[in-house]
Amino acid sequence: MRVVFCGSGVFAVSSLRALAAAGHQIAAVITQPARPAGRGGKLTQTAVAQTAPALGLEPTEVANINAEESLGKIHSLRPDVICVVDFGQLIGRLVRDEAAVSAFNLHGSLLPGLRGAAPVSWAIIRGYKQTGVSTFELVDKMDAGPIYVQIPTEIGPQETAQELRGRLADIGAEAVGRTLEMLTAGARCPTPQDEAKATLAPKLKKTDGRIDWTADAATICNLVRGCLPWPSAQAIFVRSDHREVAVSIAAASVAPGTGGPSGSIDKQLLVAAGRGLVRIERILPAGGRLMSWRDFVNGYRVGPSDRFVSCGGGQSHR
Repeated sequence: MRVVFCGSGVFAVSSLRALAAAGHQIAAVITQPARPAGRGGKLTQTAVAQTAPALGLEPTEVANINAEESLGKIHSLRPDVICVVDFGQLIGRLVRDEAAVSAFNLHGSLLPGLRGAAPVSWAIIRGYKQTGVSTFELVDKMDAGPIYVQIPTEIGPQETAQELRGRLADIGAEAVGRTLEMLTAGARCPTPQDEAKATLAPKLKKTDGRIDWTADAATICNLVRGCLPWPSAQAIFVRSDHREVAVSIAAASVAPGTGGPSGSIDKQLLVAAGRGLVRIERILPAGGRLMSWRDFVNGYRVGPSDRFVSCGGGQSHR
């Protein structure tokens, strides 16, 4: 298969490597332009652009794949397949039509569930026990095309969004490989999605990480795992002298028992949720370093008279 690969983020790297290893003819690697990153604002290439040269491939940075110039370049390549993974741009019909066989996308969920930009994080935040990946034929509607391949996987009880995203990237590379095998064999019969079962996983906002301490302990811990590394699970630590410290909770687990008022800290230094108790394990105070809960307790002299409160009104767990 002659493939044009469109990808940008880290999630796409495993698929690109798998395509190259499988011996497919990669006619082009198209990626987003380099952008300022980090505190210094240094211009930084995408993960795909950084990976491609090691595979003997020259990345092409494109600001708008649907522009006339980009469309002309893709037309000249005469691809059999356009494979899209974590690209960051919508692929219009004119571009899709340049693929002789199929233009397909890899998505980090079992469609039609969790359509949108953040399926991995929302799967954990919403307490899913299972997720997976899907490849599907691109259509005008977001993540709505008929499905080629799906591979399910269980979500670990302590797995974070960052960890799960890494696993799904590798599983996704397998799904991309299977899809190309199907298309090479002429099996172009994707299965339509059931629109009645569609759910959304929109791009996370900073406010999505705000902890609502009136929620149950499991919901809070799911939020902590699902918001790592961004936007992080956020709260305000309030000392008995009314001093406040903005914090991000990086790891937490459900502890047995019940507590007092939501957000209060008991003698065992567990935090009361709306139902159940939360054991904080790692925490990041604003302007400080990531530390263990024990180090935070010692450094800030945490005691039962202290508490956590929600910042900005709490979290609506969609």
